[in-house]
Formats: sequence, structure tokens, C-alpha cells
Amino acid sequence: MKRRVLLFFCAIHLAGFSPTHALEFRHVAYRYVEAKSFKRISEYFTGRENPGNRLLCRSRPAERKGLYFILSLDEHSRKLPQGSQFVVEFIRPDDPDTKTIRIPVPEKRPRGKEIYFGLTGSDWPDKTARPVAWRLRLVDASGGVLAERKSFLWEHPAGKLESGS
Repeated sequence: MKRRVLLFFCAIHLAGFSPTHALEFRHVAYRYVEAKSFKRISEYFTGRENPGNRLLCRSRPAERKGLYFILSLDEHSRKLPQGSQFVVEFIRPDDPDTKTIRIPVPEKRPRGKEIYFGLTGSDWPDKTARPVAWRLRLVDASGGVLAERKSFLWEHPAGKLESGS
């Protein structure tokens, strides 16, 4: 009897760490963030950016200001698979062509569940602009989709929008 109970608890424990567990973006929002919003007191002493418990991924790592997709994961960012990357496809208000940006998930990741994915520098036109449509995916090293979120307008085929349907 004790052995069965032990096996049962081992199975439950292992199920929680299953590699087939689907990641989920629990919440996705976007907003323009100024560079000064990322500066913490410790940076004045060390000269290095301190992200705290949030994972920072930027299209142009040397530049901080830009449009950020703020993601809440259902797992800690440390549990993201090695070799995975974020892929964002978006349409800017000043350009009708779809842009695609890929950013690898950093090797060193904090314990937090919050990710700031930034379109920084020249990848985003200005602080008042908002994306017309977007799709954000987390893909593994082989290109398989681990998690995805998209805007309402991303789903509409161009033909239906043009015909007024």
C-alpha cells in the first residue's frame, strides 16, 4: 500500500514537470516605455541594467525606449526551453507591410513570470503609434510553436476587409 501511495505522488510530481506542458501567455498588453523607466538605483552604482524579476528582450538591445509587449507566463521564465526565441509579426501604422522580428530568449533568465518584449530604436516609429495588427509567438529551437497570442485584426484575411464583409 505504501509503495502505491509513493508511486502515486511521484507520478503527480513528475506530471507537473512534463516536457509536453503547453506554455501559455496568460496576459498580453503593449505600451510605449521610455528609457528612464528601466533605470534603477543599483544601475547608478554598478553601471549595469538591473531587470529585477522580469525578462527583458529587445529588438535593439542597446536601446531601451520603444513599444513593449508585456507578457505574463504561466511558468517562470527560467523554465523556457533552451534555444527558444520570440517571433513577433506586426504592421506599423506608417507602413502596410508586415515586419517580422526574431529575438532569442537569453540564456540567463530571472525567476519571474513577466517578460518585456520590446520593439526598440528604429523598429518602432514613435511613442504615440500603436500597431495595426500583431502576432507574437514563442518557438522552440526546431521552430515549433510553444505559445502564441495575436490581435483581433491579425485574424482577418485582407480580402474580407477590403470587400467590407
